[in-house]
Amino acid sequence: MRHLLIAAGAGLLLASGCASNETRSTDSGDAAATPTDTPTDTPAATVEVAADAPVIRVAHAVPYSADATIANNIRQECNLEEQFSEFIEHYGADQGIRFQRSQDLDPASGGQVLMVELTDAVSGGNAWIGHRKVTEAAGTLYADGEEQASFTSRRFSGGGAFGGFKGSCSVLGRTVQVMGRDIAAWSAAPEDGAHLGD
Repeated sequence: MRHLLIAAGAGLLLASGCASNETRSTDSGDAAATPTDTPTDTPAATVEVAADAPVIRVAHAVPYSADATIANNIRQECNLEEQFSEFIEHYGADQGIRFQRSQDLDPASGGQVLMVELTDAVSGGNAWIGHRKVTEAAGTLYADGEEQASFTSRRFSGGGAFGGFKGSCSVLGRTVQVMGRDIAAWSAAPEDGAHLGD
């Protein structure tokens, strides 16, 4: 009977150990997201923007620059392009700007147009040894086809609180979230040649 109780207890410990491990992302260098990534994947509801607020058009999905050497797993799995655009729109509302996300963006089409490109994204580290993520972007604001001001942007992230329980895509998502806030604030008072962030 005693042997049976010991065996049963060992089985319970093994089962509980497996369950606890399932909640932690192994994040073995790939950029796959886990269920714990969802808080930064989508911005919270955007605040109301006044009907007469300035309108700036931005790409529905911020593209990678033509010369960007970014790992395929980041490009294919992390969806940074759409997240970035969503965060620009979201934080633009905080600045009193209505960002309109457009599939077809052309500065020559008139009005204010913000052309942004992702120029770099590096997924260093992982959940076990610590995240070391960095994302960079560059952009130019146009008015009626005329260049008004340009910027560069960069943000690092180690994952923040509970970073060890976040996948690589989630932590990279944190970088474009903060960059979206930086760019929205810059758009309210554009300074040519500004470097935003880190």
